[in-house]
Amino acid sequence: MGFLRTFLFVFLGMGLILLVQPCSVLGAGLRTLKGANLQGKVVSFSANELLFAVGSENKKVPFEEILQIDFEPQSAFPQGPISLVEFTDGSLLHCSKVEILGQTLRFTLGQAPAVETPLVKVSWILFDGRNAKDRATWAERVSKKRKRDVLAVQIKDADTGEGVLNLLEGTLGEASADGKTIDFSTIGAAKPIAVPLANLHALIFQRAIDPAALPVICKVIDTGKSEIQAARLDWQQGQLQVIAASGFAVTLPASALHRLDFSRGKLVFLSDMEPFKVTLSSDQDRISIFKKDMNLDGGPLRINGVVFAKGLALLATTELEYDLKGEYREFSAIAGFDDQVGGIDGTVVLEIEGDGKGLAKMEISRSDKKKDHPVRLNIKDVQKLRIVVRSSVALEFGRHLNLADAQVGK
Repeated sequence: MGFLRTFLFVFLGMGLILLVQPCSVLGAGLRTLKGANLQGKVVSFSANELLFAVGSENKKVPFEEILQIDFEPQSAFPQGPISLVEFTDGSLLHCSKVEILGQTLRFTLGQAPAVETPLVKVSWILFDGRNAKDRATWAERVSKKRKRDVLAVQIKDADTGEGVLNLLEGTLGEASADGKTIDFSTIGAAKPIAVPLANLHALIFQRAIDPAALPVICKVIDTGKSEIQAARLDWQQGQLQVIAASGFAVTLPASALHRLDFSRGKLVFLSDMEPFKVTLSSDQDRISIFKKDMNLDGGPLRINGVVFAKGLALLATTELEYDLKGEYREFSAIAGFDDQVGGIDGTVVLEIEGDGKGLAKMEISRSDKKKDHPVRLNIKDVQKLRIVVRSSVALEFGRHLNLADAQVGK
């Protein structure tokens, strides 16, 4: 009886341990540079490779061969107070709490423990980031070049009752130890004044390029829409430990992970590149044009009911040439007519050349039953990539084409 009691105690105890012990692997979808899509589990990370389990087999995948790893879908915009913080390495965090204490920033992501980092690593802070209009306006403001720090205060307009943003340029200093005020010197002021942080809408710090920033291996995106430029990853006990390029360290539970994006420098959208040569023809007093990441009417790119965030819209006849320097291996795109942009019936011709040699030629008609046309080409060692969209007949007016997700990959 004593033996049975002891056995049950040990057995139940072990069972309890198994129930509460965090999982050491994480289910994920892995997309490689060669186009493979693998379903499996993340086992561990080293300095330059991933150990990924597919079924009973563990595969070592070098970071240079990974495009992205997908986990949980992103949620709607996070509930509760949200402050946006951008760091000098480009990381953009959606924080549930932000404090400035002396020369230190303390921030919290979701329910994770608070993290402290030197304030000198911060580019800007938007204290109340819940309003979509405010976020869009702020993104436009911070993109402008400045020579000084900026303190932003939102004042209610007496007539309309709407908030009006007042920007003051000067020099931001140290915050108080209790995090209630921050020193700010206006231009020409004899001494700084202590400004209550609770009254501020945002802060912009004038920062130089950080020479101590670590090399980025991937971008970590969580379900709360934060993006961390990661220099190091470590998967342990059901959590991902991330060291950012600017030096701060955060620990994210598996449930908070959305994507690890390794595509930087490996996959480039043509809409993020500038063609070195653009040839536009004139037709009935209208100059042929091309647009990036939108259709010719300024709306989203849409082919056969699918909306694409990236791509090109080209009016016949347009010729674009890109200098690839022989650095890419593959070109891919989805060619088709935009669902929302009208035009006359007929055929549009898409031609793609590499260093003067024809790689592809497609004639696409509005009467085709197939509305989307995938294009995938080997461009290994190609220096100059040329893309031409033209009409199949002399009349070009009203003829156009989308190249959705047009990209080159290494």
